[in-house]
Amino acid sequence: MEENNKIEEERNKEPEEKNVPSNEPETTNTKQEINDMEIHHKHHHDLPGKKERSWKHYTIEFFMIFLAVSAGYFVENQREHFVERKREKQFMTSLVKDIQLDTSQFSRLRMFRLKRVETIDSLIIFFQKHSGRTVPAYGYALANKLFGHAGFFQNSGTLDQLKNSGGLRLIEHRNVVDSIEFYDQQIKRVALRDIYETNFSMEHSKLLQKLFDGRTLLKIYTDSTYYKIPASRSATVKLNEQYLDEYLNNLIIFRTFVRQDMSLQATVKEKATQLITLIKKEYQLE
Repeated sequence: MEENNKIEEERNKEPEEKNVPSNEPETTNTKQEINDMEIHHKHHHDLPGKKERSWKHYTIEFFMIFLAVSAGYFVENQREHFVERKREKQFMTSLVKDIQLDTSQFSRLRMFRLKRVETIDSLIIFFQKHSGRTVPAYGYALANKLFGHAGFFQNSGTLDQLKNSGGLRLIEHRNVVDSIEFYDQQIKRVALRDIYETNFSMEHSKLLQKLFDGRTLLKIYTDSTYYKIPASRSATVKLNEQYLDEYLNNLIIFRTFVRQDMSLQATVKEKATQLITLIKKEYQLE
C-alpha cells in the first residue's frame, strides 16, 4: 500500500514538473520577437537615403501648396482686372456720350451769341444814325433783344461719378486721364465766364431802362396780361441823354465780352472733339 501511494504521488508530481519548464521557451520566444522588432526598426531608420527622400517629399508638398496659392491669387487678380477693364470701358462709353452732348450745346450757344453780336452791331449803327434826343421806337425793341442769357450747362454725370468715386484711377491710359482733366478745367473756365456774362447782361438791361423814357414808352405800347400792341415804325421815344454815353460804352464792352466767350467755347468744343476721338481710339469704341 505504501508503495502504491508513493507511485501515485510521483505520478501527480510529473505534470507539475513538466509544466514548469513549459513556460520558458514561450518567454524566450517573446523576448526574441521584441529584440527582432527593435533591430528591424533600427535597421529601417538607418537605411541609406531615407532622410533625403523625406526632405524631397516635404519640399514638393511645399512647392505644390505655393503653386496652388499663387495660381489662386493670379486668377483672382485677373478676374478683378477684367472687371475693372469692363467698368472702365463702360465709363468711357458714357463719358463720350456726355461730351457729345456738350459739343451740341456749344453749337447752339454759338448761334445764340452770333445773333447777340449782330444785335449789338445793329444797335451801334442805330445810335450812329439817330443822335438826337428823340429816336425811333424800334430802337428800344432792338435793345430789348439783348435781355436774357443762354448759359452752358455741362453734362457732367459720368465725370462727376468718376471723380467722386475715385474712378479716374481705373483709367489705364494716362493720356486719356490728362485730356479729361484738361477738358474739365476748360469747362470750369466756361462756367465762370458764363457767370460774368450773365451779370453783365443784367447790368446792361438796368441801364437800358434808364436810357429810354418810360412815360413815352407807355404811350407807344399798350400792354396788358393778354394783349400787346407793337409800336409802329414811325413812333418815336425820348432818350434820357445823361445815360447815353454810359450805355454806348457798355454796349461796346458787351460785344467784346460776347466775342471772347464765343472764342473760348469754340476752343473748348475743339478740345472736346479731340477727347472724343482719343477715347474712341484707345478703347476701340464705334
